[in-house]
Amino acid sequence: MILAKQLSRIDWEILGGLVLLYLLTRLTGLTAFPIYFFSDEAIQTNLAQTLVRNGLQIDGVLLPTYFRNVDKYSLSLSVYIQLVGSTLFGTSVFATRLISVLVSVLALVGVALTLKIIFKNSFWWAGALALSAMPVWFLHSRTAFETVMMVSFYAGFLCTYLLYRMVAPRFLIAAILLGAATFYSYTNGQGVMLVSGLLLFSDMAYHWQTLRARPRLAIAAVIATLLVAVPYVRFRLTTPDAVDEHLRNLRSYWLSEMTPVEKIVQFGQNYLQGLSPNFWFVPNGVDLDRHVMLGWGNIPLIFLPLIAVGVLICLRNWRSSIHRAVLIAVLAAPFSASLVGVHNYRALAMVVPAALLSGIGLEAIVALLRHRVPHAVITASLAISLIGLNGLLLRTALLDGPTWFRDYGLYGMQWGASQLFDEAETRLAADPTANLVISPDWANNSNAFISFFLAPEAQQRVRMAGVNSYLQRRQDISPNELFVLSAEEYERVASSGKLLMDEPERVIRYPDGRPGFFFVHLRYAENFDAILAAERAADSVLVDDTLLLDGEQVPVRHSIADIGRAADLVDGTRESVLRGKGANPLQINITFPTPRSLGGVALYAWEMQLVVKVSATTVDGEIVSVEQDYGSVQGDQLIEVLLRTEPLLVSELRIEVYEKRPMDQHHIHVSELFLR
Repeated sequence: MILAKQLSRIDWEILGGLVLLYLLTRLTGLTAFPIYFFSDEAIQTNLAQTLVRNGLQIDGVLLPTYFRNVDKYSLSLSVYIQLVGSTLFGTSVFATRLISVLVSVLALVGVALTLKIIFKNSFWWAGALALSAMPVWFLHSRTAFETVMMVSFYAGFLCTYLLYRMVAPRFLIAAILLGAATFYSYTNGQGVMLVSGLLLFSDMAYHWQTLRARPRLAIAAVIATLLVAVPYVRFRLTTPDAVDEHLRNLRSYWLSEMTPVEKIVQFGQNYLQGLSPNFWFVPNGVDLDRHVMLGWGNIPLIFLPLIAVGVLICLRNWRSSIHRAVLIAVLAAPFSASLVGVHNYRALAMVVPAALLSGIGLEAIVALLRHRVPHAVITASLAISLIGLNGLLLRTALLDGPTWFRDYGLYGMQWGASQLFDEAETRLAADPTANLVISPDWANNSNAFISFFLAPEAQQRVRMAGVNSYLQRRQDISPNELFVLSAEEYERVASSGKLLMDEPERVIRYPDGRPGFFFVHLRYAENFDAILAAERAADSVLVDDTLLLDGEQVPVRHSIADIGRAADLVDGTRESVLRGKGANPLQINITFPTPRSLGGVALYAWEMQLVVKVSATTVDGEIVSVEQDYGSVQGDQLIEVLLRTEPLLVSELRIEVYEKRPMDQHHIHVSELFLR
């Protein structure tokens, strides 16, 4: 009733038109753009279905607060929302993305109502259209990434908080619930809400006065806050290492060997990047190809003057609660991303204050033109321009988007899930005896697609396995097994001489027409064992290299690497690695021209069943060796090996890193090496 009084009939009609236009630009070609369907989209529906099958339990936990996305707890509310969606609409790419689109309408409505009711903005509808026309939001709001839900709930939170602050105190409960939804829908939402807590303190006098005068509302607010906090408290008590594990798996510098001052400086640099106009308004070269629209900034450059004026107005009126709230939202958006690395999807909440600032700046600029240009002309021009911009984004995305970027594999668009598994389903239905062996190397967590796309009985006849395992050791290959190889794997097999292929039964082509996936039968060549023996002998050879230690060039001999060199071990970043081509163990032998005092070594290893052996030769000729089994190493983990409690004067150092699993499945790689 309160909102009904705030909006006229024409306002409701305009809002309805905005929602219809928004849905038109989101649902048209929804499965065609973005051109990929990502495992992070599929896994939420998979977890929702697992939750239902297990009686609303995962790993014995009833209604878990967070769910694992492979190696970290990063999914929560979005799984429950997709549970509702998959129950109503079934499991499909369209249905999964549809639920995300419907939730994202809240962002549009939140921006529109905030401008209309709170700021009394004459061009409130233009701010909503500006949000819809931001390329970074246009792209992501057509996916089922959980960041979309976080941004949508955050827009709802800001709107209801300001309604509580300026219109009716009863909106406080809605603000608490939407703030909690922001917190739980995406892990970055935790940092967004943490910084947004400045709203609580900046308006403390109002809170005290309002809640003291309304004890029933105060009690309800306390109860609501406690209820939404209970799931997180339970999670932290039962999974105390989850936050550190999450940051470690994202390779956050916050858990690195950097000093506290260096970490703070790095955070500051990241944070300023997340606020930088260059990052938001021009193509920045930072964001991954699959998260951008070619040739567009995250926010159209034409919006920059509007937003700049909006910022100036909010700064000038910073004592005003509503203007201060917009500035706090700007500061909140890049906070969590700055702990790891700023990318547009991590700082996507910025689109909410950007849209609000666009509306605020637009009205101020139009006010200067009203005496020169008729209001009707301004309104019509704005409407046509912003609606046209939305239409242009849709047209260029559907027509040009498939060929914007030509890397369709793991490090690019990760295209092909729908196309590949549609064909797989057809093959399995046509031949009841067929089994498929599908390459996993073209996408992250490609196993998630099996559960998403295939019925349970068909899932039993499909497994994910890279062809490299068949090239590295002889395995049984059934005549009923049909292999699905990526283009790179197909070329690798063809050039290896180890496996023979029949003509492909089916070739799925990339959007640009190049062959992408091959459905083929494989069998071993007669001389497979001889070729393999020769390769293993070659891989065991050590190569000469150098690295710089304390200003001194130090000779190094290490196993042949297919990625990196010795210098990458001491360059201060875990982004660069020395990855062995195939040797097990990976050997790193260092000769010190000047003997070095050494008590032990530490190294970062990634996802291994790990054994490390360190042997040090002292200047007296004594050899001190320590070998330790570390078991399963998750993420990028720091491994420390102590040689002696008292330092040794060492002239030579030999490090051997063993992988206990079969080496046809894994490469050994070390990202950083420290001499203690």
